[in-house]
Amino acid sequence: MFLIGGPGFSGTTLLTLLLNQDPLVCLDEPDFHDPRQSHRGITVLENLFPSVKFPALPSEPLDFGRAVEFVRECEKVLGKKNLGFKTCDYTFVEYARIYKDGGFPVICIVRDIRDAMVREFPSWVTEESMNGTYRLIWRNLSLCDLWFRYEELVADPASVMNRVSGILGCSLEVLDRWDPASVHPQMLKLDRHKSLESGILSRDRVGIWKTSNRRFSPESHETAKLMGY
Repeated sequence: MFLIGGPGFSGTTLLTLLLNQDPLVCLDEPDFHDPRQSHRGITVLENLFPSVKFPALPSEPLDFGRAVEFVRECEKVLGKKNLGFKTCDYTFVEYARIYKDGGFPVICIVRDIRDAMVREFPSWVTEESMNGTYRLIWRNLSLCDLWFRYEELVADPASVMNRVSGILGCSLEVLDRWDPASVHPQMLKLDRHKSLESGILSRDRVGIWKTSNRRFSPESHETAKLMGY
């Protein structure tokens, strides 16, 4: 088992896509602790592996520890597949604590918060809340076996994927292009995710805040500086 994640809009969905290659299966925000998100977890697994009988997801919400045990049960029935999933923000940190204690790999991707803010926020996100979650992830990088920057991934995917391969213990193909049909519909949660359908690893989203018309709070500039930007 493995866990990937980071602050929201930092490239976590892109990383999920890139890690869906044999022998890995990587789900996008399945939130196994929340039965309302089963369409992103069990349903996806059943579509990918129709001949496999997966355990039934309990109808009541699970604490994070029990959710991890459920993921282990799912991985067991997949045989030689290594089952991972991506999540973000506070939820990522909570799962990361358990994965770290259990000796399972934890991988994190971070990004310049100002680039992540150029596009309009979804209704549940504010500039203040993004600063909170970006700083939360930065304070908890010690939970991760590997962390890297979105900017590194798009500039030199071979180097980053080689590091990921070392953590996950398998040889991974470097993908800077992919079949758009391989993008699972559940990954296309917001308009900003539509770029995955291009089938190309784009470098055009790095440093875009500098030429945007968006104004950022002093706190956002300070968060970027804190994270090494």
